[in-house]
Amino acid sequence: MRRKLVLYCATAIAVAAPTLFSASAAFAAADQKPPTATVDEIVVTAMKRGENLQDVAASVSALSAETLKDRGVSDVKDIAKLVPNVNWGEHFGSALVTIRGVGSTVDSGITEPTVAMYADGVFLPRSTMPSVRAIDLDRVEVLRGPQGTLYGRNATGGAINFVSQAPSRTFEGMANVSTGSRSAFGVSGYVSGPLADGVYGRLSGGHDEQDGYVKISPSGKTLGGADINYVRGALRLEPSSGLTIDLAARYEENKAANGWQQLFTPALIPTAGQTLEPNRIVADQPFAQNSKTTVLSSTVNWTISDKVSLRSITSYVDHKSKVSVDADSTILDGFNTIDFTRPSKSYAQEFNLLGAGDKVQWILGLYYYHEKAGNALPLRLGTFFAPGFGVPANTVLTASVDSKTESLAAFADVTYSFSERMRLNLGLRYNHETKDFLQNRIVSIPGVGVVPGSAAYAAGPIAVGTTSSKLLPKINLQFDLTDNVNSYVQYSKGFKSGGENLEGGDGGAVGALGLYRPEGIDAYEVGLKSRLFDRRVIANFAAFYYDYSGLQVTITKPPTTTVVQNADAKIYGLEGEFSWSLTESLKLDGSATLTHARFNGFSGYDDAQPSLGVQNLDGKPLPHAPDFTARLGGEYRIDLGEGFLSTLTVRGDVSYSDDVVLRYFGTANDTQKAYWLSSVSAKLSDANRLTELRLYVNNLGDKIYKQNVTYIGAIGAYMGNYAAPRTWGVQLSRKF
Repeated sequence: MRRKLVLYCATAIAVAAPTLFSASAAFAAADQKPPTATVDEIVVTAMKRGENLQDVAASVSALSAETLKDRGVSDVKDIAKLVPNVNWGEHFGSALVTIRGVGSTVDSGITEPTVAMYADGVFLPRSTMPSVRAIDLDRVEVLRGPQGTLYGRNATGGAINFVSQAPSRTFEGMANVSTGSRSAFGVSGYVSGPLADGVYGRLSGGHDEQDGYVKISPSGKTLGGADINYVRGALRLEPSSGLTIDLAARYEENKAANGWQQLFTPALIPTAGQTLEPNRIVADQPFAQNSKTTVLSSTVNWTISDKVSLRSITSYVDHKSKVSVDADSTILDGFNTIDFTRPSKSYAQEFNLLGAGDKVQWILGLYYYHEKAGNALPLRLGTFFAPGFGVPANTVLTASVDSKTESLAAFADVTYSFSERMRLNLGLRYNHETKDFLQNRIVSIPGVGVVPGSAAYAAGPIAVGTTSSKLLPKINLQFDLTDNVNSYVQYSKGFKSGGENLEGGDGGAVGALGLYRPEGIDAYEVGLKSRLFDRRVIANFAAFYYDYSGLQVTITKPPTTTVVQNADAKIYGLEGEFSWSLTESLKLDGSATLTHARFNGFSGYDDAQPSLGVQNLDGKPLPHAPDFTARLGGEYRIDLGEGFLSTLTVRGDVSYSDDVVLRYFGTANDTQKAYWLSSVSAKLSDANRLTELRLYVNNLGDKIYKQNVTYIGAIGAYMGNYAAPRTWGVQLSRKF
């Protein structure tokens, strides 16, 4: 422990040393003033219109494409390390994103994410698909807090927008090659420019591969790597003045096995073929995964007049996900998941009418969403477990739920300026949604064939449906204390759809009894956003309080699945983030959060502690919601002269997370103790920034920490997965 503490302190000193050196040099003379060095500011579209990030009266963080590439960020799990109050977990290849304690803990049944993901205005409905390659990104916007009015359903915790680069008006391109730890290799690039008068195109793509960090015995194979192919094409048409049509197609496929659960405690079954060593699994059955995502979109922007414009976003998303896992993670022929499939096909249409007057800005919107999704979980019983069920070995139990969702919404968002300093923003969304479910459970017995899984399914699958209508209001009062300091107070409401469980292994949760309720949040927030010291410092703060009802939590139901239940909770906290440009060469940034997220009115049965019966969990922490987190980073740019690579930029980051409960009973086995993380990076570039050489090392201290925990009663063990160990990479890119 002492050795690790020394390492983290050394990293912190390495980050701070350039600050101390540069500051002392810059202010050595009493009459010397600091050079002008402002913090870069970003224009975002988080509120569905272009605004300077500092003028948005909401908790929004934005990460530029340059920032993502410099730090080796490629997906949501890495973004979570850079944005305050965002936590990330993983289960069977699903990303479990939590913002301010609000998020999904297990991808069970037909459960949907609680943090909405968007790529260029296109909703990505499933937690198995939140990956957008950084090669073609302009920025990522992270909105914290319910976004019900503008984003609607399933934005209870917030929203993450991936914004792509648009086709350029002049010809340009880039080629990139990379390597790194665990035999990493990647190639990527893009070309962009005019194709004809009023027609512009952009084509990008690449391939990434890397061995996994979880080693399987005795096969020697690995899990948690990459084998990804991706491509995106974009076309911008400008047939007339004031009319722009953007067409885009994106495809990504990952064939690397990224679904697993390893033992955290010994399996209580008769075999020595098991291990508790982090990132090691003993297994007798294969692991495999394949996910494919196709996104097609058309965005039309029409400037009707100087004050009114119309936007249309049409999208289609086709997603396929298939995972096979040795679910008992031992050498014993126990049970394994074979071809766990979670397909989704969705279509959406949104219209926005935007207007602006002397004192009023407004948006009127209509939204239609249709999705067909499936969730089929087949569990093969091996020679050890099959006799206990009275069936022969290799019998397969399959629980499944198919769903069809139709959602209609109308919304309005109006901002009225009482004066140059005071504005009132009012929003209201009406959301009407119908969901139809088809629940099934079958048993495939060798030599017999397929039979109903229980008497309830003797006549075939069971159909059930739900209908919900919801008003989602927002009230936001904004007041500019000065030209560079603004404040706001806001009330908003969030909503997440209910769903249907996979039938539990106890034969329950069938039909209407398997439905679980929607989630709702009443959210109150006060914020302050500031530009200070000639705009060399940006500092933003927020305080929030959530009254959380219907929180969807999960109970393990052996042997095949989990069952979603509803709970209530209270969440409140403080958060702040800053960027400080000390000089033209030296910058600091950081964040800190205090969050109190606790159950309020929930009782549950812990199959890991059956003797305790049903437990009152009032006051217990919510999963993935640490009480305190902090991050400090700094970068220093060094001028190397007139050579080929003339600029060196070095950066270091240190972060801390308090204890994190990963399974809501909060026992020692359910919790990841407090931990530190650190990373470093460096970038060499030429004077025109056409050629760049990047090096990054993430998790510099090689910290082993848990990302997710579940309990499997069939083997009497806690299971889950760990985050990636120390990972380094080198990238060489050339623009032309």
